[in-house]
Amino acid sequence: MAGSVFEPGLNMQEYLTMRALEIPDLSERKLFKDIVEKMVLELYQYTQDEFSALEARIFGELESVESNYAIYIGLVDRAHYDATDPFLHPILFSDTEAPVHSIEDLQACLSNDSPYPLYSIFLEADYRTIQAFSAPGHIYHGVVYTEHGQYRAKCTVKPDTAYTRQLANLYRIFTANYRPWSTVCAAYLHKFFQVELTSVEDINPKETIQEIRVDFEDYASYVRYDYFPLWNLKPISEKTSTYPEPCMDRTVYDHRIFAHRLNTDRQYLVMNTDVEITNIRRVNGDLIITCPEENPHQWELYQVDIPDKQSHTSYPVLSNLSRASFAGNLSDRYRRGIKTRAEISRILSAYGYEDYAVFQEVVLEPFTGAKGQTYSMDDFIVDELRTERAGMAMTLTFSTKRSDDFLTLDIVSFLVSQVQCLFPEYICQGKLV
Repeated sequence: MAGSVFEPGLNMQEYLTMRALEIPDLSERKLFKDIVEKMVLELYQYTQDEFSALEARIFGELESVESNYAIYIGLVDRAHYDATDPFLHPILFSDTEAPVHSIEDLQACLSNDSPYPLYSIFLEADYRTIQAFSAPGHIYHGVVYTEHGQYRAKCTVKPDTAYTRQLANLYRIFTANYRPWSTVCAAYLHKFFQVELTSVEDINPKETIQEIRVDFEDYASYVRYDYFPLWNLKPISEKTSTYPEPCMDRTVYDHRIFAHRLNTDRQYLVMNTDVEITNIRRVNGDLIITCPEENPHQWELYQVDIPDKQSHTSYPVLSNLSRASFAGNLSDRYRRGIKTRAEISRILSAYGYEDYAVFQEVVLEPFTGAKGQTYSMDDFIVDELRTERAGMAMTLTFSTKRSDDFLTLDIVSFLVSQVQCLFPEYICQGKLV
């Protein structure tokens, strides 16, 4: 008999029908259909149902709670920003308004020997180009246009740290909420730069600035104007719904926010890091915050939104979500027991970035101090306890089909940053081969 019941994607009904046709005797073929085929199909279906139930139970037991707190980051230009998007929201809501410049403010800054901030730009370039562009001291020439003329100016650029500061603040919020931190894929956030005007020809203070153009020379083709990053955190404000209930020790109180004030399918992070929070939990949809405050309190919250089909962005949305699979859920459960290359591969594959980079090998070698191809996405964490590294580097090599994609090295940096959390005793760095 041709074929095998162990072949992938087997259709048992079709398989038995084909086997029945191979029986030349019609009476035996009928007997086969009436007895054997029915019995085998029933047994096969029963086995499939039991297997599916077992699989569902195992996935249920391994379901990663942390996946409910996954952070997604996207990118949009101001003209296509949708304020009704249920998924992605501006990291800084001030980005939704175009910057306004005044000659008075410009001259006031320059008279105090301070550069005048113009606007933020996004550089659609890979990590190597970003490094070259951000080299300090380079002067770019520009022109200030007014209703009466144009004036030559000089400008500089520096990394825009406004978004990475928000990320550092998010780390503190996670800590205050007793939630483990998972490196955020912040590739876009490291590609923003603040353009500053350092000098300009004399302008009549009564004129109005209409436009300021800067010649970014060899980098002009990479520059994107009016873009800003989004993430799936929506700030909301809610007051304690009823009078706080004292706990048994009467030193802390339960502040309850009723379920009907919240979305039952969303998680929440308390942003009030100035309050000593001792516990946060959900009970029947209510959010209960335990703290020493004995009076109703105004709570600032981040609502952690989930992907929605109505959301559209010009660039890919990047996340630190570990896929709901054995690889993904086991990586969350056993993050600290990594000892082999296969386990590293399993954890990295759970993030779903194989289109950008595929893990190949890991090598331990003395650290030479040379600048690598990757960077840390957790460089704002300064309170981490690390063991002595003894000058050893862990070099992770990756292959890619997108060597020209401007995000590839950033994705590799994200994956290496995840491994760095697992191996603090080494200096982890990534390399494309």
